Amino acid sequence: MTANWFEAKVKYVKVNEDGREKKVNEAYLVDAMSYTEAESRIMHEMESLISGDYYISSLKKSNITEVVPSENEADDRWYKAKVAIIDADEVSGKEKSSFQYYLVAASDFRCALENLERSLSSFVVPYEIAGIADTAFMDVYPYFDDEEKALPDNLKPLEEDGLEEQQADGADGLEN
Repeated sequence: MTANWFEAKVKYVKVNEDGREKKVNEAYLVDAMSYTEAESRIMHEMESLISGDYYISSLKKSNITEVVPSENEADDRWYKAKVAIIDADEVSGKEKSSFQYYLVAASDFRCALENLERSLSSFVVPYEIAGIADTAFMDVYPYFDDEEKALPDNLKPLEEDGLEEQQADGADGLEN
């Protein structure tokens, strides 16, 4: 399933370490199926982060197609990378490029490039990294986090049900 990323800007009053209040407008990226769901999800996430009033000042569809997370805790910034996927036109023989945008977690530009290249290493088509830029995203909320992958008690994963084994053997799993 393809992710639908939305960029949300949340405006609120933040209290600094020195006790001063400051109005901030922070950007977040959220995966959702619609604008309504994106608004609902970002509001749900902000309730646990922000004490006090806040509002969503902007919500728009993002051109980001893929998010490349990092296991390294030092990778606390988000970088946007523009990647050209190179394809040859069969009729004219000319090369065409289509662009995809990736959001990469990293601590600096060098690390962002390394993480992106590691992510793209499985590509079988030629590609070219056209650019990497720093972003203002504070956090990214994918549709399924590890905590959300827990299934309800009334559902079983396919591997526990034996359905995958039946499909591999050619059986359709239906009784006659």
